[in-house]
Amino acid sequence: MLQPQISDPDSQLIDGCLHCMRQCERLLQSLSDENYTHTGSGSSVGAHMRHVLERFQSLFDGLQGDVIDYDARKRDRDIERDRHAALSVLADLVCGISGLGSDIHRRVRVQESVNHLGPAVTIHSSVSRELMSLITHTTHHLAIIALLVKPFGVTMGPEFGKAASTIRFENGSKIPA
Repeated sequence: MLQPQISDPDSQLIDGCLHCMRQCERLLQSLSDENYTHTGSGSSVGAHMRHVLERFQSLFDGLQGDVIDYDARKRDRDIERDRHAALSVLADLVCGISGLGSDIHRRVRVQESVNHLGPAVTIHSSVSRELMSLITHTTHHLAIIALLVKPFGVTMGPEFGKAASTIRFENGSKIPA
C-alpha cells in the first residue's frame, strides 16, 4: 500500500521521530519483562532503549536552557529495567516531539564527548539537525535491538530498525530531493 509522500522537511523530521517512537512502543509492548532485561549478549534491550530515550530527553532538557548536553544523560536504570517506565518516558517524548512547533528552527549549542582523551566539544547546531541525528541514531539502535530479540522468537517486521533510505532503495523507489 502506497503511503502519501511528505514533502515538508519539518513534517518529515517530526514524522521520522514519531515513527521511531512508534517502533519503540511496539517493541516494548511485544517483549516480556525477562526479555527486556536479558543480558546474554553483553547488553540488554533495556540498555539500548534507555540510551535512545535519554538522548531524546537530553534534547528537551537542553531546550530549557542554552545547551543540549548529551553527556548529561540521567542514565536512569529504571528505564533500563522496567518496560513500563520506558513506556512512560516514551509517552512524554511523543508529546514533546508533537509539540515542537517553531522550536524546530531554533539555533542551539550542542555539547558531547567525542574523544575520551579530551574535554567535551561544544558546537552550533539547530533543533532540526538534532532531530535528524536522533532519527538515525535511534534507527541504528533499533537495528541492534532487532538482532537481540531474534533468539526470543520476537520479530518486529522487515522495516524495523531500517534507515528510510534503505527502505526506499529496497522498494525500488527514489524520491527526488
